Amino acid sequence: MPDSLVALLLGIIQGITEFLPVSSSGHLTLSQDLFGETWRGDVLFNLCVHAGTTLAVIVFFHRDLFALIRGIMPGTFRKDQAGIILCIMVTTAITGIIGLTFKDWFESLFSMPLVASWMLILTGVITFATDRVKQSSLPYGQVRFRDAAVIGVFQAFAIIPGISRSGSTIFAGVLCGLERKWAASYSFIAAIPAILGATVLEFHDNAEALSLDHLLAGGIACIVGLISLKFLIWTLQRHSFFIFSVYCWTIGFMYISYSIMTGT
Repeated sequence: MPDSLVALLLGIIQGITEFLPVSSSGHLTLSQDLFGETWRGDVLFNLCVHAGTTLAVIVFFHRDLFALIRGIMPGTFRKDQAGIILCIMVTTAITGIIGLTFKDWFESLFSMPLVASWMLILTGVITFATDRVKQSSLPYGQVRFRDAAVIGVFQAFAIIPGISRSGSTIFAGVLCGLERKWAASYSFIAAIPAILGATVLEFHDNAEALSLDHLLAGGIACIVGLISLKFLIWTLQRHSFFIFSVYCWTIGFMYISYSIMTGT
């Protein structure tokens, strides 16, 4: 299969799975393994498609982001908006510290599809538990520093392929008492600095490896990601996460069975 077509397919997979609680990194790891050695463990490619879906977040939440920026400007300062930005900084700092400390270990896992399979099963457990956490008491837009710290730890944990970043951070937010839709909004907005920071660092180390296929995959991931993000917000307002749990368990066990049968 031509490399450009593979890049296109992987970009679509990233766009669909990034915002749904099914782990985009897990799907990429398993898909790249199936497409062969050329794609296996390509960290730069993974960051490119994550940068694409991060752009989708910026587009989708542009009003919220503008409100946050406006809220810290002289003359339009708002304490609540400044508080959210400080919390995002806490979340980003904790994720960054853990991510940089264990960077090599995290990156090594991207070439281990069996790890991604087992972590997908764990993601299914996390999404299943999200529906069973007591309904939140904090109103929309409220977040505390301790909430930000907990979400930062879960976000770092989600660097492991197979662990859904959206699923684990939404679960962390709901566990802390945030309203489900706000937990999702905060989760995606708070991820922008972390993902962009990781992308810049990786580009700095591997800029010469950047190709047209990387850019193609990032672009399609952005477009598909916008649709996926809208679907997730709709699901959070009207439906449970159980279907995502079943999906993660199915994919995880299917790949484990495939691995056993093929001896890989």
